[in-house]
Amino acid sequence: MAAWSVAGIWTAAEALRLTDIRARLMDGVVGPDGRLGYVRGLERTALEHLLEKHRCEIAIRNPDLLVVVGGAERNIVDLCREATTQGAARAGLLSVKIASHTRRLEPACTPLQQALATSRRTPVADQRTLLAGDGGERIFSVTDATAKLAYQIARPIDWATTLEALVELGVDQVLDLDPGRALAEMMQGFHPSIRCYAADGFRTIDGLRSWVASE
Repeated sequence: MAAWSVAGIWTAAEALRLTDIRARLMDGVVGPDGRLGYVRGLERTALEHLLEKHRCEIAIRNPDLLVVVGGAERNIVDLCREATTQGAARAGLLSVKIASHTRRLEPACTPLQQALATSRRTPVADQRTLLAGDGGERIFSVTDATAKLAYQIARPIDWATTLEALVELGVDQVLDLDPGRALAEMMQGFHPSIRCYAADGFRTIDGLRSWVASE
């Protein structure tokens, strides 16, 4: 959502309005038992077996065999516990009590697509490149991409491939807009030659603006 606004498609106000709609739709279709967890260092075959056994799904694929998994909280707890006995370097719960990017969110996709399709938007701004977060595909037509964006809440995000796409485009600096520094650190570890920063590291919004302007 933030990327679409940075690309010039939505104003900041419109992006926040749509983000609020998305959050309300997601909250409205999930039960109280959803959860995200993570597994690091487990080979694909072993992970797929645990996903099937515990009725969980991959939510986000990251570099270095780091996978975020989603499902019912009890199932995520069991999966993470067993993953550590099957060779995972680490596994545990994340503080996200909703199984985002899994099929549990599918009922929210169509109404979200309708909200995005009727939003006040403009084409991608000149000299800006917009990539889809679920695999790094470049977005040229905003109208065609609203459905893809809506359905990302119920489909896995391939962040590893998206990072590869950034490298292939020649990106040499990255600014992480999320709370914390997780994405910046992940990008830094994936490709150390790229300079990575986190918005969370600036004390004020004016300081962040000044840095962006200077670059």
